[in-house]
Amino acid sequence: MRRMHLMVKGAVLALVVALAVAAAGGAVTLDPQTYYCFSAGNLAVGIQTLSVAAAEGGFDVLAYSDNTVSILHGTQTAPGNVQQILLFSNHLLVVDGDRFYLRVNGATISYAIRPANLGWELIVSPKGSIDLFEALTSVLVELQDVGIVGMDVDLDGYRAFARNALKGPAAPQDLAAKLDYVLYGLVVSEDWFAYASQKGLALLGLHIEVVVEKIPGGTLPATFSADILSETSTVASLVVPVDQLASLARSTGVGYVRLPYVPVAP
Repeated sequence: MRRMHLMVKGAVLALVVALAVAAAGGAVTLDPQTYYCFSAGNLAVGIQTLSVAAAEGGFDVLAYSDNTVSILHGTQTAPGNVQQILLFSNHLLVVDGDRFYLRVNGATISYAIRPANLGWELIVSPKGSIDLFEALTSVLVELQDVGIVGMDVDLDGYRAFARNALKGPAAPQDLAAKLDYVLYGLVVSEDWFAYASQKGLALLGLHIEVVVEKIPGGTLPATFSADILSETSTVASLVVPVDQLASLARSTGVGYVRLPYVPVAP
């Protein structure tokens, strides 16, 4: 991971971004064949306030609760068609409990801000070669407009992933043998909804159903108790937030996290 520390304070945004880029080692050009994942730390965002601001800003706003979805605000992307909205909306906000996923598809850059294992992350996808300073400035100003970024935001480090790679990114060594590679690919994918559609995964808002194969005598962490659908001494079925898949797989009592098996007709 390349390290970059960025602090944004209101009107001095452009100046501080320039200083941060300089501190990162001078000018950096983002590659259109690559997408970038920035750690955004913790964000204090009111979901209701964000939903209202996004609707006023012309976003499609979807809210998930108890396996149902409501269109809180719709545009002409695909009236009433939730799957089409998830895949093709240029301005999308998905709310799921205290989590949200905001995506913008702009003329020169696309970006998303979404929950991560620890806090939040910002995904930046340039459509052409663009200066890091220019990209971050434009993105952060737009996030300020909808209230996600206030007077302070802390971006600390980023990872770069090749777009459209045949094999996808390799999982870290401690996850490679514990988390199904398709699930790891979902976690770090450029767009969760597009990836899920391509791989035939059934996302439930920002959650997904998985099966945990326990180690002998293993138990699941108490933090996942509310997510359990069924459990035996050897396996458990859960619906967990996508951002917590890696944390689940790294748990001591967990041997392997995979997708549910789908019966095949004879």
